[in-house]
Amino acid sequence: MSTDRATHTDRVAAQAPEGAPTGSDAVEQDSLADIIAAETAEVAGDMVQWRRDLHRHPEPSWSEHRTTARIRGVLEALGLDPRPLSTPTGLWVDIQPPKRTLPPRIGLRADIDALQLMDGKDVPYRSVNSGVAHACGHDVHTALLLGSATVLTRLRDRGLLPRGVRLFFQPAEETSPGGAGQIIRDGGMSGLREVYALHCDPRTEVGKVAVRPGPITSACDRVQVHFAGPGGHSSRPHLTADLVMAMGAVITEVPLLLSRLVDPRAGASVVWGHVNAGNAPNAIPATGLLEGTLRVLDLDGWHHARNLVPDLVRKAASPFGVHVEVELAEGIPPTVNHPKGANRIAAVGRTLLGDSGVVDTEQSLGGEDFSEMLLEVPGALGRLGVRPVDVSDWPDLHRPMFDVDEACLEVGAKTMVGLVALRG
Repeated sequence: MSTDRATHTDRVAAQAPEGAPTGSDAVEQDSLADIIAAETAEVAGDMVQWRRDLHRHPEPSWSEHRTTARIRGVLEALGLDPRPLSTPTGLWVDIQPPKRTLPPRIGLRADIDALQLMDGKDVPYRSVNSGVAHACGHDVHTALLLGSATVLTRLRDRGLLPRGVRLFFQPAEETSPGGAGQIIRDGGMSGLREVYALHCDPRTEVGKVAVRPGPITSACDRVQVHFAGPGGHSSRPHLTADLVMAMGAVITEVPLLLSRLVDPRAGASVVWGHVNAGNAPNAIPATGLLEGTLRVLDLDGWHHARNLVPDLVRKAASPFGVHVEVELAEGIPPTVNHPKGANRIAAVGRTLLGDSGVVDTEQSLGGEDFSEMLLEVPGALGRLGVRPVDVSDWPDLHRPMFDVDEACLEVGAKTMVGLVALRG
């Protein structure tokens, strides 16, 4: 820790008249921003190491046992007391100013799970768990929140933490139902007045955060359709039920019909990702499975589309005489940033990153269960730039080659700490 910075803080407190505020209240916001930047820079190397360790050892949703243990170890080394969720993985931890008895009023969240796909990169920190990879940046989110915990603890010890904060290390964001709902059921949101999260964005250049008020992600449901028929010889389709033709009708007609029955401004979209039926070219199969996602931009359109899809599937398959069962997994609503929360991220970003460090962003069709937290407490989700400067072609999320410019860790941690420590 820099002696100059410690001396400056002590000098401010020493010069304060009797009865004047001390600590974070006595330090000018510009000086506090400099302290946050310097402290975050000091832990940048640790964040890179944590991120690479997590990247090498990814774990899928609800199986993040090593990840949770690693997080716990870092937090306990800081003298903190993590609280586990009622599920086997995930935890949260509170950091409070001295003598503060009220519960934390602000929450910061990182998701910790990985995706079940291959890591295609040739790097020293490539995944050692075959078929599992951190291709959505949750290793980055976790590492930067651990860095934030380190800096917030140092600020607390220097009397510069103005309010309590609760850090969530959430399991199972990549599945539904996910870990955000579990945090809510376990009482994690109790007492909070604000909650924030950052998510890696390969469309945004490193050194920047992107944010917008209002909807920033979309509602997302998993759709499964099970088909059943008698099966038969492909030479006599008129004597059986042509299950493959029924599947084809559902694949093509449901998205088309949905686009004409839901307000187009809602952006309702059904995209099929998995089709499975039969194994012989001359036999009509007796069973089939079709899986995809329903995504909708706004809450009203989501409720309307959810009600329509099962009936549209049955009507499309009906002429072919097959039996269908439709399952809509418990989905997640759109992530809707509260205006004050989005403005808060932007204001903190401008203070710590400069005016050019905050940019606008568009609503995506991706799903994010942080939306459930925002239904409980106001706040916002920001996007963290991870694409290297002056590079236009960078692998997208959920791709085997996805990676980040690790300078994003310092940017993200600095922003998270600023949301807690800076006035506003």
